[in-house]
Amino acid sequence: MKKGFVAFLLILFLLEGSVFQLLLPQAWGSTFVVIPQLVVSGILVISLYLPKRYVLMFAFSFGLLHDIVYGPAWGVTAFALAAVAYGTYLLANHFPPFVWIVGVAIVLGQCCYTLLVYGWYRLFGFTNMPFLFSFMTHIVPTLVFNAISAYPIFRFIHYVYMKKRNRQVVFDTIIR
Repeated sequence: MKKGFVAFLLILFLLEGSVFQLLLPQAWGSTFVVIPQLVVSGILVISLYLPKRYVLMFAFSFGLLHDIVYGPAWGVTAFALAAVAYGTYLLANHFPPFVWIVGVAIVLGQCCYTLLVYGWYRLFGFTNMPFLFSFMTHIVPTLVFNAISAYPIFRFIHYVYMKKRNRQVVFDTIIR
């Protein structure tokens, strides 16, 4: 099952870097900038179901992959994604994975991730954009887009997880 999640996250990584770049508002000349973060949504959803070590391993490795391919510095996205995924994992231990709880957790996780990355880039001087302008033209449209695109990701991962879980329950009852 973990190999399937890795393959799914790789597909999301490829989609956010290729297909979605042609469909976003900045490609059509808009002043609003949407940054697709499908892998972040996928890792936040996976953190609701998998153990802590897998969540941190997936988050750090895909964050480092994102840093190598897109980032100006290595480790910024890896740290931010691992921290947010761990926070979502801790939140998931207190609540059952209802749809509205997952939605709130993903929106909070996306917001924390985006603010962490912006803060690190601002600290290291990779961006000089003022916070209010960045918040209105980059962060809010990004959060709206990623919250909407996280729902199908959640439904797919939930379906795969429940299918695997039901198959395991049936197998365990046959064995006993």
